[in-house]
Amino acid sequence: MLKGFFRICFLVCFLIFGFLVFSQTKQPEVKSQETQTEQTAQQESRWPENFAFLVNGKIYYLDYILQDDIPYFTMESVFNPLKQAGLDYQKVSKEEYKIAIDENEFSLDLKHFLIKSTKLYVDEKEKEKPDFKPPEQIIIPVDILLKDNKVYFRYDFLFKGLPNLINKVVGYDKNSGTFVVGREKPVKINFELKETEPYAILTFKCPAKIKYSLIRTDNHAYLTVNARFNIEKEKLLAIESQFFKIADLKLISRQTEVDFELTEKTDKVSAYFDRNFDELKVYFYSKEFYNPKVDNVNKAATDLNATKLTIKKIIIDPGHGGEDNGAVSKNGVKEKDVALQIAYKLARELKRRGYDVIMTRYTDVYVPLKDRTGIANSNKGDLFISIHLNASYRKASGAETYILSLSGYKQVSDTVAFENREIKSSADKKTKDKNEGSPVSFILWDMAQREYIKDSEKFGEYIQEGLNNLMGIRDRGVKQAPLVVLKGLDMPGVLVEAGFLSNPVEEAKLTSDSYQKKIVNVIANSVDRYRIYYELRMKDLLENKNEQ
Repeated sequence: MLKGFFRICFLVCFLIFGFLVFSQTKQPEVKSQETQTEQTAQQESRWPENFAFLVNGKIYYLDYILQDDIPYFTMESVFNPLKQAGLDYQKVSKEEYKIAIDENEFSLDLKHFLIKSTKLYVDEKEKEKPDFKPPEQIIIPVDILLKDNKVYFRYDFLFKGLPNLINKVVGYDKNSGTFVVGREKPVKINFELKETEPYAILTFKCPAKIKYSLIRTDNHAYLTVNARFNIEKEKLLAIESQFFKIADLKLISRQTEVDFELTEKTDKVSAYFDRNFDELKVYFYSKEFYNPKVDNVNKAATDLNATKLTIKKIIIDPGHGGEDNGAVSKNGVKEKDVALQIAYKLARELKRRGYDVIMTRYTDVYVPLKDRTGIANSNKGDLFISIHLNASYRKASGAETYILSLSGYKQVSDTVAFENREIKSSADKKTKDKNEGSPVSFILWDMAQREYIKDSEKFGEYIQEGLNNLMGIRDRGVKQAPLVVLKGLDMPGVLVEAGFLSNPVEEAKLTSDSYQKKIVNVIANSVDRYRIYYELRMKDLLENKNEQ
């Protein structure tokens, strides 16, 4: 009995001992797994000792703290380096900061942890479009830490939220802990095709200060731009034009390459970046653009009986162009360049006022004088304005306005002789006006021109009066001269010499954006005044005709 009792006790002790041994052997294995998990977490949460911000080639170290093993950077250390990039910020209240970058403004809401746009820049030209829509508000969620009266941004704000604020890409190098402000974010590029019989213009709305190259082969033209266009490739490739089709569009690194396959209609291709509108324009010209097949003299005579009740379409002729520089100042300023700048500004202002505008040249190309008249007539313009700048060996200043004289070419001033000269080419020498010397043609031409002389003079008086007031000079009056570019026009026309490039004081003004806008305003106001004068005259004519 006693032996049985000891046996039972021994068995119980053995079972307890076995359980304890088993427990001891399993416990270290559990601890080992936990230790390994902790070590892995520590390895994954390792951060560089220092963080840096690279802006415009300069290194700025970021002040930070670790919260739950996550870096948070002080707002000052993030925003201060960006001041050189145009960012500014200031505290508005305990719960709000105001942030300004370029012409955009934002609010940093510390209560709701949001950055919201309060003012977004919109180009004035975009507002004029019928399909214009205001930009949608930008809202950026921000992980913020408020501690010791300081604002801290979570580290991923720099490459997730900040790019939407400054419109630039921000990269991050894990090895060095460096954030890099890179190039501008890809901009949505809008494009527009305008096509007429003699030419086509493909316009890209671009970021400012782009560089481009255009190379022409036999039946292809290759446009390369040093910016990566964020563009709807399918829509661009689907463009249908009688001048070209787009064979390919390549986005390579930071470049955009467009391959134009040219049709037989295209004679010349050129490109021009208009810094006034931040637009890259590609021009496709037919042979008819340079040599319009229009019998200007006969057409002018047949159109005499056509009565227009208002002034709607304005033809702007930027003087010279291409190999014809026009006047050149001592500082190397070329008349052809300034004339084109003023012409573009005038076109924009007149369009804003509701007029249709055609330009005889849209880029730095040479267009013969008689062809400019042909372009104006074939587009059925109502007014013709040729923009020029003067030069003189003598000390001279002020503006001059010319209309056509029918008195011949016996004596002309240096200015008229200069503006009438042509850049001759082998092709020009082979071409001769078939109507030249014909008595019948001269009579028809004389009739047509006398119809417009009085209107040209009235329009010229408005322009000259405005330029006199702008420059503070005495009234020189409207001058008449046998200018080739005005000969044969089916509309009233003037040639405006906006100032003297040979005069250093006037040269400085003429090359300034603000003064060019003043000249444009004078001419545009003169167009408005002439339109009112013309409409009243047409109204009187119609009333007198009805009374008869």
